[in-house]
Amino acid sequence: MSKRDQCAGGRPRPLKVPKRRDEPKRFPWKATAITLAVLALVGASFVVPGLFESEPAAQSAGGHQMTSGDGDGPDVGSRISFAELDVVDGREISSQSLRGKKTLLFFSEGVMCQACFEQIRDIESVGAELEKKGIGLVSITPDSEEVLREAVSQYGISTPMISDDDRTMSAAFDTLGRGMHADTPGHAFVLVDERGKVVWQRDYWLDPYRTMYVEPATLLADFADAAQDT
Repeated sequence: MSKRDQCAGGRPRPLKVPKRRDEPKRFPWKATAITLAVLALVGASFVVPGLFESEPAAQSAGGHQMTSGDGDGPDVGSRISFAELDVVDGREISSQSLRGKKTLLFFSEGVMCQACFEQIRDIESVGAELEKKGIGLVSITPDSEEVLREAVSQYGISTPMISDDDRTMSAAFDTLGRGMHADTPGHAFVLVDERGKVVWQRDYWLDPYRTMYVEPATLLADFADAAQDT
């Protein structure tokens, strides 16, 4: 109504009331269906294990599943069979071929660890002392044969080297999982006697040592008693 009509005392026109819209129809069965679907999924998680689990654990560069061991080395007194090839001269190196002589096995990260190859080279420098104790040195890395041969040439290594690119030997001696990388050994040494029995082992990357290089004189002293007792 205009101001003029109000002042004149005119009668206001009735306002039009908008039509009420019909409320949307409700479907109570939708909530029930959603509830049933959720319950079905929860039930499936029990019936089908792994339905909601993440992707499988990471594998090594060679596509081999990682070991589930503790990674703290083999038990003293154990005997572990293996058969590999020496990339230096192509000969077979196995638990059988090493019988009759004590052997120091060295498991390392390989070419990604410069100190590890310096370690091999420096242990070779005290080879005369190892010979006096009747001990031979065999080093094992996860590198391919081609890469390992290049490293052998670069560092002038003459002692046997094993390419363990499928990690089977490293896993057999329980040296995986505790190093700087999950799929490589740390800095582990295993002394095997003439009968193939483990008489001493130590991973110098584990506490309390935490090193990727051990002075050869220190290493010799550390396993001296075990070597003498065999």
